[in-house]
Amino acid sequence: MVANTQKIQMKSDNIYMTNKEIEKLAELVAKLVIENMPDMKIEIVDDEQDWKFTLDDEEEEISLLTQLAKAMTELDFNLKNENYLKCKELQDKIKSIEQKLKNKK
Repeated sequence: MVANTQKIQMKSDNIYMTNKEIEKLAELVAKLVIENMPDMKIEIVDDEQDWKFTLDDEEEEISLLTQLAKAMTELDFNLKNENYLKCKELQDKIKSIEQKLKNKK
């Protein structure tokens, strides 16, 4: 990360913040957001502290079913409009989602 000492002026209260202060504020906001997402599992993936968010099993299954319904609706629409290239993409997407659902059970 390039060190930048440029300050940003906040118009509402005329306070200047350095990039370091902005990053600290961003970390605090992120922490608050994460703490208020109780259904999500969070794990640090690597040394650079990249985070991975996952839903619990029931929420993930609901999400997959929603994606499946959307893809099937899009497939029907594109079939009626004879957009066969898009249909092939959607069929592949549907197969992938179905496989994920099968692996959940």
